[in-house]
Amino acid sequence: MNPVETILRKEEIAELLAAIKAGRVSVDQPTDDQQPYRPIPASEPLDLLRIYERTHISGEMRIPNLDIVLDSFARKFSTSLTNAMMRGFSVEREEITTTDFQQSLADLDAQGAVGIYSVPPLKYGCLFHFDTLLSFTLLEIMLGSSPSSEPLTLNRNLTTIEMAILKTIMADICTELSNALKPVIEVETMLTKVENNFRLVNIVEPEVEVLVTRFNVNLAGEYCGQVRMIIPYLTLEPLREKFKALVTVAQAAANTWTELIAHRILTADSPVTARSGQIDMSISDILNLKPGDLIELNYDPDQPLTVLVEDQPLFQAIAGIRNGKKAIHITNRFSQRSGGVHGSN
Repeated sequence: MNPVETILRKEEIAELLAAIKAGRVSVDQPTDDQQPYRPIPASEPLDLLRIYERTHISGEMRIPNLDIVLDSFARKFSTSLTNAMMRGFSVEREEITTTDFQQSLADLDAQGAVGIYSVPPLKYGCLFHFDTLLSFTLLEIMLGSSPSSEPLTLNRNLTTIEMAILKTIMADICTELSNALKPVIEVETMLTKVENNFRLVNIVEPEVEVLVTRFNVNLAGEYCGQVRMIIPYLTLEPLREKFKALVTVAQAAANTWTELIAHRILTADSPVTARSGQIDMSISDILNLKPGDLIELNYDPDQPLTVLVEDQPLFQAIAGIRNGKKAIHITNRFSQRSGGVHGSN
């Protein structure tokens, strides 16, 4: 029994006739290695922007709230660099992407220096890469070179001595990364090796998925290089639930600080003055004052006193005595429309 052939729809027949007229389809009998023409069905519209957005944030989507930890690390590393170099450095996170380990190393173009870190108790370690521009910028500062407008020589590999000097800066990352991860897990980050031969860098299998975070480094507001953090997804995946709870912890901490500051402000002491009069005098008149002199304040006892808090007029009050002690009775708030400070000229 012969199979039933599909009957072309009206639209498909029109497409076939148009293709024959245009010469795109031969009317000759097809050979064994040729297939009869079949119209290509219309495809669904593709939103390239949405696809880019999903790819761009995929690293952040895999581990929720990872950006919070990495932004914390960037702030801490900014302070560490500034203190170590005695220059104004700032570090800003650029993006988080996913790739495989082999491709992440290929993207480094065998330039700059890589620090290999262990992060116990986590199973796998991580890498931090300083690109060539940042490496030579730090070396110039550490070796005491004076700032100049001449471009740095970047077309060579780092020497063994230069790698040893950079190791002191890379070692500072241990403390900052451990502190940034502390809200999620207590780790002991250790720098095990600094390498510029990328063929010797290996922490996982080549096909293992890794998260790559780029940090832009600025010196006195000018771009001076980039740091990349490469960490296997398997290192962070067991902590996924702890990362999810990170926002709740951060919000609770923020609320605690807000309440604490508000409480301290409300219980702080502040000087309060009830002023009956005010007068302007020249420096020479003040220097000429002597015991027995009288100073006229133009004081009107029928007018309320001005109550000042931290030298700012806030209330008006009436003077009196309560339980044998001098006191004031607040009558209303101070207003410029009700007149100036009581007793002033």
